[in-house]
Amino acid sequence: MNSSTGPVSRTFCGLPVSALDWNAALAHAEELALAKGHPRTIAFLDDAQLLGALFGFARGKISKRHMFLPVGGAFQHILMKFFHRKPPFGARFSPDSFIPALLTYFAEPRRVGIIGDDKSRTELLCTHFARHTPWHDFVAIPSDANLSGRLDLVIVDATDPHVYEHIAGGLRGADIGLVVLAGRGLRRLAKTAPVSSGLQSAVSKPSFA
Repeated sequence: MNSSTGPVSRTFCGLPVSALDWNAALAHAEELALAKGHPRTIAFLDDAQLLGALFGFARGKISKRHMFLPVGGAFQHILMKFFHRKPPFGARFSPDSFIPALLTYFAEPRRVGIIGDDKSRTELLCTHFARHTPWHDFVAIPSDANLSGRLDLVIVDATDPHVYEHIAGGLRGADIGLVVLAGRGLRRLAKTAPVSSGLQSAVSKPSFA
């Protein structure tokens, strides 16, 4: 996972963690979203996942396919200080900051799916992001849907880890550029009040096989 400007990720506690700053991370995510073939996955490395990786709970096949964006946290800071003379990852990310920034970074209209374990929260997120970036086409996807048609970006919003991994696994083989696993990180955005009907056209009804 190298680029002409240096390594995209570095291994930390057995996991591939982004070594990019904000601008480079957004550019790399856009490149992945527009790519063809098997979708690539971005997740967020918080203290809980880092602790699981240390004890071997987060090193399965799914985790190895991710590129993790470092969230930060006290435990992560201590480990980085312990294993490195200086922190290897300068930038810090969170789902509720990175995902809106990525949607804004996409200048061209894209088709964006949002899938999760709570239908009402998924619809609220679609409404929120449609207000944030109305030039994109947002689709609320049922957790058990069979996807059809191209999706440049799929955002997975699931608070139950088992449902979370089940959804992520079910996306394999679909025509998706990039999957972003948000975990619990979008709960604050899902509380946003619905927007006026003038922006509802940016939220599409799903079309699935």
